[in-house]
Amino acid sequence: MPAFYLFLLWFIILFFQIVVAPRIAIFGVYPDAVLAATILMGLKREWRLGLWFGFALGIAVDLINPQNFGWMTLTVALTGCFAGVIKEKIFLDTIYYQTATVAAFSFVYQLIIRLVLWPSYFFGNFWISLADSFFIAIYTSIIAIVTLVLLKQRYRLKELL
Repeated sequence: MPAFYLFLLWFIILFFQIVVAPRIAIFGVYPDAVLAATILMGLKREWRLGLWFGFALGIAVDLINPQNFGWMTLTVALTGCFAGVIKEKIFLDTIYYQTATVAAFSFVYQLIIRLVLWPSYFFGNFWISLADSFFIAIYTSIIAIVTLVLLKQRYRLKELL
């Protein structure tokens, strides 16, 4: 994948995460486009690209919100790496498998990030934290499945336009 397309994809995902995602929030829950893109990049390509793409997205988000600098970069990059390793071990090129993988990785990621960054909130409101993590994972996987369907149907969409 050429570097220009990676940069353009990086910019579009950051724009979606920072500008669009908070506006499509449902009950205060909004999708994590950075995480979904990193997981899909790891699943579609390889673990190295997932790792570096996650690092680039994570560092950009961390620079925008420097309160917890480094944690987003580390966790998103490792998530992209693990998604690439899953691709090498077991991978089915179906939308259902990719959506389930995005949902599972997103749920575990949300639990880990809440535990590391806000342990008092995590342990004090465990069930609320679990429910929020679940809803974010479901919403993120819905955004991922819509993106995958649009990417698979892009040639038909070009013909319609």
